[in-house]
Amino acid sequence: MSTVTTPKFSCKPDFDECLARIEAWYEQKLLDRPPVRFSHHNIEYERHRTVQGPWKTPKDRWLDVEFQVSAFIESLKGTTFLAETFPVFWPNLSAVVYNLFLGQEARFDDVTVWVTPCVEDLEKPPELRVQWDNIYFRTVEAMTRRALELAEGRFLVGYTDMYAGVDCTLGLRGMEQMCLDVLFQPDALRRLINMAWQEYPAVYQHFDQMLKSHGQLSITWMNLPSRETFNVLACDFATNISREHFDAVCMPILRREASLFTHNVFHVDGRGVARHIDSILTLPNLVGVQWVQGYGAAQPILQWIPLIEKIQQAGKSVIVDLQPEELEPFMRRVDPRGIMLWIPAEPKDQPEILQKLKRW
Repeated sequence: MSTVTTPKFSCKPDFDECLARIEAWYEQKLLDRPPVRFSHHNIEYERHRTVQGPWKTPKDRWLDVEFQVSAFIESLKGTTFLAETFPVFWPNLSAVVYNLFLGQEARFDDVTVWVTPCVEDLEKPPELRVQWDNIYFRTVEAMTRRALELAEGRFLVGYTDMYAGVDCTLGLRGMEQMCLDVLFQPDALRRLINMAWQEYPAVYQHFDQMLKSHGQLSITWMNLPSRETFNVLACDFATNISREHFDAVCMPILRREASLFTHNVFHVDGRGVARHIDSILTLPNLVGVQWVQGYGAAQPILQWIPLIEKIQQAGKSVIVDLQPEELEPFMRRVDPRGIMLWIPAEPKDQPEILQKLKRW
């Protein structure tokens, strides 16, 4: 067990109690009730959209360290963090930040960041090295440092959103070309994936040392604090390929990444990724799955109970998004052990939901 000191927060006096529920969840155990976060998936990208300011471009706003940190701190005012909803600042330059660390060109808009594929020939790839001094790496570093200066007793500071394996390579090659690579150049594609990933452990360690030197826990956009090392695994590209190709191309690097951490949670983004769940559940140090069912016809959660139960029966925990009106029918059909709920409930409704969960 790590010896990281548990932080104290004036805005979260029940932090120790809430952390205990999360730690039980990592082990598929249940204390007094399942943990619950009162917000939904991707809420992070719904904040700080177009904002009036001195910036000439969206990129200028994304890279404005003082604005990003102060806007987060401003958002804490008047906010009550009930249950396992934690105040967390994570230095966000979008899910392609690792591609930016490699020096890839990007287009910034008000909500996210897009990269332009830059590897044209798998047999003659460019040298892929993390540019430790480029503007993106230095910005994430500066955001982390500034947040740490202001965080004590107020909020947690997390890691940026680093995906250095298959999805990073997807940004380097582009969707259509990478699908063709899987079919016709799988060995060369695996070499490129390994090249893109090779410095990831050093980058993670760099930011981990920054956080741990200030007594911070391990935490990401997923809002799950850990006294140990924690990682969000993902492979959104998997929605485009067969189980055979997923196992051959994606699983080797996912196993390698998962082996670095004590606590891994896999971000399963929709039914296309979920068809690989049998392979995903074999990953080392996997403690849980975040199930993201999507919108429209995919959204009613009750249709996904067989998948949720399959994950539980494999000895893994599950994060589930559901609407407040879905809670009671969900509770009647699902074992609460190893379940964490993300519920977008209004503050006035949150105490009643907690009372219901205590009876589950």
